[in-house]
Amino acid sequence: MAARPPTHRKYSWHTLFYTAIPIQVTLIFAGAGFFLPGGEDLHRFYRPLAEGCVVCAYNPWYTHWLLLPLAWTPPHLLWPFWSLATGLILTVISRYLGTNPSAVLLAFPMMGLVWLGQVDALVALGLALALLSPNVFMRGGGLLLASIKPHVAGLAILVLLWHEKDHLKTLIVPGIVLAASFFVWGINWPARWLTPQEQFFMPVWGQASLYPYALAVLPAVLLGRDKREQATIALVVSALAVPRFGVYSYVTFLPFAAPWWAVPVSYLWVVAYPWLGNQAMQFAWVLPLALLFYLTIPAARERWPALRVRFARSQDERHKKPLPRQESPEQTEAL
Repeated sequence: MAARPPTHRKYSWHTLFYTAIPIQVTLIFAGAGFFLPGGEDLHRFYRPLAEGCVVCAYNPWYTHWLLLPLAWTPPHLLWPFWSLATGLILTVISRYLGTNPSAVLLAFPMMGLVWLGQVDALVALGLALALLSPNVFMRGGGLLLASIKPHVAGLAILVLLWHEKDHLKTLIVPGIVLAASFFVWGINWPARWLTPQEQFFMPVWGQASLYPYALAVLPAVLLGRDKREQATIALVVSALAVPRFGVYSYVTFLPFAAPWWAVPVSYLWVVAYPWLGNQAMQFAWVLPLALLFYLTIPAARERWPALRVRFARSQDERHKKPLPRQESPEQTEAL
């Protein structure tokens, strides 16, 4: 008698890390919103912005229209709802990009994002749409979403626009929204937006930038081998070089590049916590710096042989002696 095939299903690590753990973590985040205090930025900045107080937050004023669902959500459900939406958005983005969503959701920036109730998941969603969508108008809408935090995604937006084949159609959706904002708030609203209403207090979350020293690594964007890699490097470089780049905003590049070791590296700053307290978070730059090496070293190794050959050819041509001029027989007879 032939042996019966096993009836148990083979355990799938892919299902565990790409589906089970992300769903469980997202549900834990959402459930914690009913019992724990949190979501301070969500209630202090983004809900008033969604309700129409465009000077209550630091985002471009058209962000009001993009956050309208927050104004329709009951206050006691707002933080759980937004935590659920944040986890689901980042999980879906990571899966589409081929990144392990567990590494994204378990990293420290995700903890800060959910705890504060920040909206960087929308920035990541916009960048993913601008990168992956086959529809030119969806790509334009993605750029609009990403622009709600220009200091975070500005450089990446420029990279995506540089690679865009149909610039005019891509800019139709952002252009319409920008024109509508001029009609509603006046053509000078960008100047009023950039004028601080009150003295800005730099929270500890925004003190991990290495500005101005990290400006030297901006050319690293050029090492990317394709559009996605260059956009990812642009986000990582911005995290190092742009002032006020929040540690929670690291979730904008983690769905694009999150190796397993990104999770423990994201918590390395905690080593200094016994001596520095919350100020130890200023060392969180170790994560984007590690990812910068992770992304650029393979690209540099791949490009180095071609650059070396090109350099050698240029040197040979520079030192090559010109051949003596040979006169024709007619010129010789004339002499």
